[in-house]
Amino acid sequence: MTVSSTPQMTLHLPLVFHFNQHLTDFAWVASRACYRGLLRVLRNHPAVPCNIHISGTLVHALQWLDPEPLELIRDGLRDGQFELLGSTYAQNVPYATDDRDNFQQIALHQRTLHDCFGVTPVGFWNPERCWRQSLVPLIAGAGYRTTLIEDHILMAGGLTAPAVVTTHQDDYRLNIVWDDEKLKQLFNFAAWFGRPAQLLAYLRERINQAADRPLCLAYAEDAEAMGLWGWQKGVAPQQTWYYLDELLTLLQSQPGLQIVHLSAAPSPVADLSPIPDGSAAWMDAALQREEAPYHEDGYANWFHFLATAPKIAHFRQLYDELRLPLPHAADGQAGRAFHEAAWHTFLTYQYEFGCIGIGGPGYAGWEGARASGAFGRAADWAREARPFHLVEDVNHDGREEIVLSDGGQAIVLTPAGGRLLYWLDLTEGRQWLGNPLPVTWGRYEGDSALPLPFPYLARWLPDDFAARPLLPEASLTAEEGPTRLAPFLAEWVWANESGPFPLLLYPPESLGLAERRPARRRGLVDHFQLDGGEEAAAGEWLEYRLGSELSPVTSHQVTFVRPLHPAIHLQKSYSLAGRRIHAHYAFTNRDVAVHRLQWRVTNELCPDYAEVVRHGRHTLAFTEAGGDQGVVNTRSGRTILLHSSLPPAGIETAEVLLALELSLAFEMELEPESEMGLELQLYLTP
Repeated sequence: MTVSSTPQMTLHLPLVFHFNQHLTDFAWVASRACYRGLLRVLRNHPAVPCNIHISGTLVHALQWLDPEPLELIRDGLRDGQFELLGSTYAQNVPYATDDRDNFQQIALHQRTLHDCFGVTPVGFWNPERCWRQSLVPLIAGAGYRTTLIEDHILMAGGLTAPAVVTTHQDDYRLNIVWDDEKLKQLFNFAAWFGRPAQLLAYLRERINQAADRPLCLAYAEDAEAMGLWGWQKGVAPQQTWYYLDELLTLLQSQPGLQIVHLSAAPSPVADLSPIPDGSAAWMDAALQREEAPYHEDGYANWFHFLATAPKIAHFRQLYDELRLPLPHAADGQAGRAFHEAAWHTFLTYQYEFGCIGIGGPGYAGWEGARASGAFGRAADWAREARPFHLVEDVNHDGREEIVLSDGGQAIVLTPAGGRLLYWLDLTEGRQWLGNPLPVTWGRYEGDSALPLPFPYLARWLPDDFAARPLLPEASLTAEEGPTRLAPFLAEWVWANESGPFPLLLYPPESLGLAERRPARRRGLVDHFQLDGGEEAAAGEWLEYRLGSELSPVTSHQVTFVRPLHPAIHLQKSYSLAGRRIHAHYAFTNRDVAVHRLQWRVTNELCPDYAEVVRHGRHTLAFTEAGGDQGVVNTRSGRTILLHSSLPPAGIETAEVLLALELSLAFEMELEPESEMGLELQLYLTP
């Protein structure tokens, strides 16, 4: 391909920072070790335009866990320093994913960015940088005008220099900016070690090339490279932020270099169509290096991986099966709401699908897509608008659930502990309890399974987020190259550099055993201790029967049977009446001895869940009314209260991910050959 020649003395350089985590509490760690400090450094250079991409899963995680990075991005957008890029919501690789899902992913990400930042981006971040020409209509059809493609793919298509081009398919057209792999490696090296000589020499070479033609090349990198990657290897992120701060000052002063937004890149000089299929350089390189992050054995390159990896084939089939019953159109308020909830759940659990080094059978970040079925079925129930009960695997996790509905409300119950999985309003499409989106740690055992605590060794994290070359608690050392950061860099980067390289290492000692923030434990979760013994498993599989007469509030009832002791049994009966869930507990002691029972019942509450996800932590608050404790949605005013027929011995509250937990504790003495009953009610106000 021949590029037309136009006099141009400036090299245009978009800086693109890609922020991405799944919807887990690790987003809080990434924020502390990276996002806060990186964004503060960028804001310290208000004259340096920056392009920011942030995934939808990370937006929703940070809105709950740590909103400060989102505020810093808003500040940068307001001042005109930052330009936001759109993408797919959960950073699935569009090349690898069905375009029906890609369409929904892009639309959900656009809604998320508009909700959070009030903007509609025109630049597109292509997750994991794998290209096929058939993506052009998908991306351009969503309103995007510009995207990045890696240099080796463009060169394979005939482009010989980093000029902006267009590409088209059918009636759709995109501007393409050269994503420069060498620039990325050299920029990272300069920011990690304070050695910019190789980077400046490369930029000068490119600036000289721009003397007779308009050139533009992008630095496009994971934001996590500016702190989190080093932290994972023991390096205090303040050092990286310090060197990055110096580097940005240096780049601002380079003659012939203009840092720009993607939208301000030079006009295209030619059309390059079609651009050949291509895979990300980093994934092909990682498949060849055992020490590289995300490495997987047995694959020659990414295309080989995509074609032959068993996990890719398995989950493609699963996604196809789960997609079929999802509502593709909906009527009425409830139908539309459940349509959105079903697709949001399905899309969340396609996180980085198609990327190497992640996922597989048992990985909750993909398996959780099964929960989308509950909302697909809820759309059906909303259309029927009649009382019913049924036994069905509504969430496709291989276990049957019991559904009770009075026509206006529906509850989904599981024999796994006799717990309440979902509470749904079939008239307005609201979700009061369920919380399906957070990704729990540990192996996926089913949507109905009770997630177990996931302990880990806590490590040092910054207390402040200023760029510093030294810290009182960290030790400045030197390592010969390649250093501990070598797995993140191409081997050729070290060829012209001699050590030692300074590294600021934080204290290596662990801070003790901690637990990940829990989620998805759901409602009316019972924890029993009999006579001071071990606590009974709250997720054990229980027998159940329909139509018990123990608490005949409605004809639609289910009773779970739990033996607590050879002579002590519990019958837990659910019924639904209007906006109240009745849970009647009947304890029978057939023994001749007294038994002491300690009992804690936990409820994970998230009234108006769509608002909780959309707006974050300040949406929910604990409340009290008439002596009953509960949780209020501060935006909608909808409140769930918990009433007990007996006063509890204690009340506990806790913040989980995307919900608040309320627990009541009871202490009972079960007299010989006696029965004892108690009723709990979850009810809605106003």
